[in-house]
Amino acid sequence: MKKLKQFILGVQFLTRIPIRANMPAEPSDFKGALCFFTVVGLIIGTLEWLLFSLGMQVDPLLGALLATIGGIWITGGMHLDGLADVFDGFGANRDTERTLEIMKDSRIGSFGVLALMIDFAFHMVGFYLLKDTPLLIIWVPISAKFTVCVLCDIGKNIKKGLGALWIENISKAGLFVNLVLFLFIGCILLPWELAVIGLGLVYGVAVLLNKKFTHKLTGLNGDCLGAASQMTEWIVMVYLLIVSQML
Repeated sequence: MKKLKQFILGVQFLTRIPIRANMPAEPSDFKGALCFFTVVGLIIGTLEWLLFSLGMQVDPLLGALLATIGGIWITGGMHLDGLADVFDGFGANRDTERTLEIMKDSRIGSFGVLALMIDFAFHMVGFYLLKDTPLLIIWVPISAKFTVCVLCDIGKNIKKGLGALWIENISKAGLFVNLVLFLFIGCILLPWELAVIGLGLVYGVAVLLNKKFTHKLTGLNGDCLGAASQMTEWIVMVYLLIVSQML
């Protein structure tokens, strides 16, 4: 029952899927919910694939549009907010304190708008070009959520907030569970060698982003996790477009 509560907590936090369950949550439940982040990624990816397949009945471009908009709706654009904040903060090229102030500003700046445009373009073009191997779409959000898990393991929390519920709060067992699911789905969709390379790619992205964020901000916050999730999707999308030519 406790694991079910933690799973539901993960779904409620990362998506807008209407699960009406008002259950009291303790700090340990948020730590346990991290075990299910790639499972939630699997749910998101499956829904995006279904929307793409539905639109494909008319035209691949419509499928790409439905999957892109559907992905935003399913997640409530949660990570897009972090992406825009990080681009605004880092784009201003200021010191640590001022960068964090800019990231906390509820208004969006030109760099944030640019980031959202890039994100939309990556998803539209990526989904469209994966029209011959659409099942690979499922691995994209799984990869993004695995990156978040890695960052929660290797990163350092710098402030109170939503990010503090997760950063430095994942157990080694929780990270291993996410790793196994990430590789398991990857090996179903791809030859195992390509799935392992994908693992190395995603882990490398997490390490590099952690280094960049820590250098600029002295650690991570929730915006960093959101931005990392979206940027991982861009990179994994490109990787899948390359390997899809080998399948």
